[in-house]
This record gives sequence, C-alpha cells and structure tokens, in this order.
Amino acid sequence: MVRTAHLGHDEQGRPITALLLRDEQGAAVAYRNMCRHLPVPLDGGTGRFLSEDRAHLVCGTHGATYRLRDGYCIEGPCAGRMLHRLRVSLRGADLYVSPEPAS
Repeated sequence: MVRTAHLGHDEQGRPITALLLRDEQGAAVAYRNMCRHLPVPLDGGTGRFLSEDRAHLVCGTHGATYRLRDGYCIEGPCAGRMLHRLRVSLRGADLYVSPEPAS
C-alpha cells in the first residue's frame, strides 16, 4: 500500500507530495511523488503507484519503473536515475516525513 502526504511547496511553488510505503524488507521509505523523466506525479492522477505484482513503483504517464528499496529506475525513459528519497523517522507509533532529502 502506498500512502501520500502533502508536505508544502517547493521554491517554484509546486506542491511537494510524499509517497510513503514499505520496501521489500518492510522498512518504511518515502519518496517525492515526481517522476524523474518529467516533473509529473507518478500516479498520473489515477491514485495507482505500484506495478501489478506490487514489487515496483511505476509512473502512470511514462511507464518508468522504480525499485521500492532505493527508488532506482530500472526501466523506462529515465533508467538509471533515482527518485528523490525523503527523510523518514519513527516516533512511537507515528511516522514522520521531512521534505528534506534523506542523507
């Protein structure tokens, strides 16, 4: 399951939306909801982010396919590039996401 969270706006005034999910090992990860090919949301407005087998994130506009664990594009027009990973922290039962890049 992929959840989204609005984190404000970037310096160009575009909304920053985070994708929150668990990778193949169950670790919480977050990425900016923006394809690396062109700056469009990964779901293309459909609300669908995952491949049919739920093993990858897929851009609904361009078909770029990204690994869950690191956001690396394995197929599509931006192959070899990575999604912008966001900082995630767990405090008690609450998950926090920062618009700042993960280190």
